[in-house]
Amino acid sequence: MNDWYTRQEVADILGISKATVYHYAKQKKIIKIEDPHRLIREVRYKREEVDTLAAERQRNQPMGLRPSELAKQLGVTTQRIYALIRETDLPVDELPVGDERTIYSIPDETAVWITQEIERTASVRGTRVEFYDAKFDIVLYQLFRTQQGQDMRVLRNDNQEWGFYLQSRTWIPFANGIHIYQYEAVYPIHRPNSRVKGYTDFSLPKDLQESFDFLDFVYQIWGIENIRIREHDTHIDLSIKSGEIELSIPVPEILTESIIKRFLVLGDVVIKEGEWTLISGYRRTTFDLPNNLLDKLQEIAKEKDLSMSEYVEEAVREKFEREEKME
Repeated sequence: MNDWYTRQEVADILGISKATVYHYAKQKKIIKIEDPHRLIREVRYKREEVDTLAAERQRNQPMGLRPSELAKQLGVTTQRIYALIRETDLPVDELPVGDERTIYSIPDETAVWITQEIERTASVRGTRVEFYDAKFDIVLYQLFRTQQGQDMRVLRNDNQEWGFYLQSRTWIPFANGIHIYQYEAVYPIHRPNSRVKGYTDFSLPKDLQESFDFLDFVYQIWGIENIRIREHDTHIDLSIKSGEIELSIPVPEILTESIIKRFLVLGDVVIKEGEWTLISGYRRTTFDLPNNLLDKLQEIAKEKDLSMSEYVEEAVREKFEREEKME
């Protein structure tokens, strides 16, 4: 075993940048092995000092969740977690790493509060991270097919891992399904991004096969760029950007107009041959606000990771609900 590490190895072991490794050596936190004649191509650092510093960091490492880890669990952006950290007086551990950054560790008590706050202020419609995985380029309930012609749908297990369940409830990780069992996607899931003119909202019961047939149709016609999905135990909330769209594939016979209307919860659908028009359940309006109030509204909406319209709707709904309870 060598008694030294390269600069990249030191960076990996300590979780810092290569530039910080250089500064650590100047500060004598680790010892650079001198090579005055430049006989060795890579800069090397004494193993003993690096191992000692790594062990010290491990002893002092907070045991909570990193903001990025909690964000992934909750399906929100890391910026949303940082915004909530700034709002609370609950403890958040800080551990300096090098000269340019700090690691934050969120204790259980604070993580519970953040989770509850995100659930309380959740947008009515799902965010893309809830139903789409960019790494594999797959979407929830997307239809795949085995070499034998068996249909399989993309799911997530209790650990939020992507894959497939067999009828025996055996879990097949997505990478295994593709590379070992050679499952293939039945259709593409991307379409050009349309300008938002509102959304038309549907609720798809999970106990109906037509719900998943409708999802297949929606993925092909609108693509993930023009929809939002939020999964619940018994149903799936689906929101599609409103407006006219020409159908690039025939409507499956099983998706009758009565079925589509049954799924509809907000807005309307006008069905014509070769074309659908989705009408938003919202009506655009304008109102005047003082500049200082508008600035405050923008600030709060940004902190909550919501658009101003979403935040105003949320605040108005909460006010109406409080007043109804007081009556």
